[in-house]
Amino acid sequence: MEKQLFELIMMVKKKCLRTEEKIRTELKLTPGEFHGLLAIEEGEKVPGLAFSERMDFSPSRGSRILNRLVTKKYMVLNPGRSDRRSIEASLTPGGVHMRAIIFSKMTDCETRITSQLSREDVRDIKSALTKLASVM
Repeated sequence: MEKQLFELIMMVKKKCLRTEEKIRTELKLTPGEFHGLLAIEEGEKVPGLAFSERMDFSPSRGSRILNRLVTKKYMVLNPGRSDRRSIEASLTPGGVHMRAIIFSKMTDCETRITSQLSREDVRDIKSALTKLASVM
């Protein structure tokens, strides 16, 4: 019997989560720290509330993750430019470096996957995933 789309998505999700967990364990990052480092680009200054929204977390949960990233010296918090009561988060050089390591490991994983597929298959899969993400 042919698998339903949801079943296939869950199979891929499970494999991706295993890979993510392996990367996080190797780099000694919690899930929140891992995704927090991916939520901010190098040179970007993100207000605390916007950071929480990007992570789809409550402001208090986002704040706890930011504080842990500051403690690990991956991010720095500065007073907001327009409102000094707010904060803006940005990556430190250590955060930029850790983010680069994460992306390198993600690229290694992608290379393992794509090396088993034709260019056309990779293009079609990316197109289908992009379309799927836009309708969800």
